[in-house]
Amino acid sequence: MARRRRSRRRGGAGKTVVGVLLIAVALAGFGGLGWMLWDRAQAPGLDAATLCPADGPVGHLAILIDTTDPISPTQLARARAEITREIAAAPDFTRVSLATVSGAATPVRSLCKPPRDASALTANPRLVAERYEAEFLAPVAQALDGLLAVPEADSSPIIEALQRFLAAIPGWGEAPARVVLVTDLVQHSEVFSFYRGGDWDSFRASGGADRLARNLDGAEVAILRFPRPAAPRAAVEDFWVRYLDAQGAARVSPTVLGDL
Repeated sequence: MARRRRSRRRGGAGKTVVGVLLIAVALAGFGGLGWMLWDRAQAPGLDAATLCPADGPVGHLAILIDTTDPISPTQLARARAEITREIAAAPDFTRVSLATVSGAATPVRSLCKPPRDASALTANPRLVAERYEAEFLAPVAQALDGLLAVPEADSSPIIEALQRFLAAIPGWGEAPARVVLVTDLVQHSEVFSFYRGGDWDSFRASGGADRLARNLDGAEVAILRFPRPAAPRAAVEDFWVRYLDAQGAARVSPTVLGDL
């Protein structure tokens, strides 16, 4: 009988240990759930229209694509790779905006880049990703693809398109900014034209320098340039160096997208 009583005591102790372990596991589970819920509560709420945090984007990435002249498949591949890299390098919740240079005004597409980590979102991560893909990444690809067959335009109002673009981006100038210009840089409009022998001196003499918006203050500018052999290269390069400096750009990084 004594042995049986000792056996029951050992069994009871074993059950107590198991019970304690189960309670510990349960508490750990509840703790993990609590941490997850707290972490989700700290994630920024998103504006439904822009996918940006309620307190605004962390920065801006503005991509302007010149669609006034066709390019080669080689140049298209380079441009696509560079733009993909620019978007991938942008921090989460950067407001990424797209516009094109053409003879007519074109709409501006602008959404915040959603985070790669779905736990950083309080909104439905899948729906946010799908919307970003459909309303921004797909139009970027479409604009680039169109460069292969775009007809040569009668004008190329690059500086006018750039200013319309920046003016249309909500909150521009309120956060760090980077501008990507995908263009041959050969400005041709009523305001100024390289094909009429224009250069920085003639632009300044005509009063053009006095009209500058100076809205690139502190911005980084990346130029993905398509070379045009017929264009006056020295005048083009000198003009844009002076123009971007006068507009307040902090740094300019040119990349030539050749076709040979």
